[in-house]
Amino acid sequence: MALTKQKVQSKIEIVSEFKHIQVRYSNQILEDGVVISDSYERVVVNCGDYDAADLHSVRGIADAVWSEELIAAYEASIAQPEIA
Repeated sequence: MALTKQKVQSKIEIVSEFKHIQVRYSNQILEDGVVISDSYERVVVNCGDYDAADLHSVRGIADAVWSEELIAAYEASIAQPEIA
């Protein structure tokens, strides 16, 4: 009976008007190669954050969905807080 642990990228989604990339990881415990337990965690790669895109292996998706105009619009949206 050998127990091992692995972290697997299990889902990638494009969310919000600024096309943030949401990555879901499955943290799995395996017994003799069979998953006996898993839990999930999510990471959001914000529009324009190419370092995080590289870290989470989603750079190709980022290149496909983020334009210079979209990145500029996102940066402008976070520079000026909304007034309620």
